[in-house]
Amino acid sequence: MGEDIFSSLSRFGLSNYEIKLYRVLLLYGPNTPTGAVKIAGVPQPRIYDLFNALQEKGFVDVVTGKKHLYRAVPVDTVMRKEMLWMDNYMQELDTYIEKHVETVPLKDPYIWFVKGNKNVQDRIKSMVYSARNEIIMALSHESYKYISTILPRQIKNGITVGLVLFNDTPKKELLNVTEGVILKYIDGKPLEMVLVDRTWVLSNLKGGLDNGDYAIYLEEDQLLHALSYYFYYEIWAPSEYIKSPGDFIYYRLTNIWLACDIIDYYLKNNINLKGELNGFCKKNDITIKGNIIKTERINGKRQTFYISSEGKTYSVGGKSALYEDIKLINITITRAV
Repeated sequence: MGEDIFSSLSRFGLSNYEIKLYRVLLLYGPNTPTGAVKIAGVPQPRIYDLFNALQEKGFVDVVTGKKHLYRAVPVDTVMRKEMLWMDNYMQELDTYIEKHVETVPLKDPYIWFVKGNKNVQDRIKSMVYSARNEIIMALSHESYKYISTILPRQIKNGITVGLVLFNDTPKKELLNVTEGVILKYIDGKPLEMVLVDRTWVLSNLKGGLDNGDYAIYLEEDQLLHALSYYFYYEIWAPSEYIKSPGDFIYYRLTNIWLACDIIDYYLKNNINLKGELNGFCKKNDITIKGNIIKTERINGKRQTFYISSEGKTYSVGGKSALYEDIKLINITITRAV
């Protein structure tokens, strides 16, 4: 990669010369202006202006004395500040739009098309980054590599990640997937689909529409329901576990079939579980804390688990459930003491 990997720092407002100086300090350690000029190849007369600009932008620190000594602020510190700013800005922008929007919300089940492989991958990365509870994905090796650096952060934030990879991913790479990801493998041609928080779904149609790279993206509830179960029966269920649910039990879930899969895994291993769920009961919001007892699963008909709380036992189905006591919105599953 060489210098290419640093060129994207221009998106954070750095000039080419500023990027060269920051790169030198990152790779060679703290340095004086004279020493940095020799390595970076920037104009000597501009060196102090460049360092001052980097300092104002938060990319370098300085020690003053007989000689000025500059050091690079660590990348994670700089980026964390930028991500915090972006998160705050997005919240402010969303709040403003909600208050001032003048259009009527769309009621029809629109399917949107995302064109171009790079745009599709960027949309996948944005969806993964925006997750609040759960990410379920089937990805080609190329797309997995593109988003893989985000996964440790999301796992650390307590987000459940279920991932299916295909035979275009070298088997030696499977064991290097981020710890905490529930990983499955299927020996077949990649089919790309991403479901996030049972709110957004993207399905990549590589070469399937006018021989172009497109993906469909939608947020409509009934279509989400249909595609979620397509994912389960055609991709998730036929695949084999590479990394099963782990010893550290903490899962936030919105999809009923993934919740049932995880519950089944632990109950079959004689591990007791408790859950805190939010859902609908007779059209009213309900929150329940209790012990998870069992699942009841009939392919093509129902995915159900049972939770006991305050002397009562409730059946819990998905958001579109017809027969269960509670329609699931989300649940947090942990080990029962």
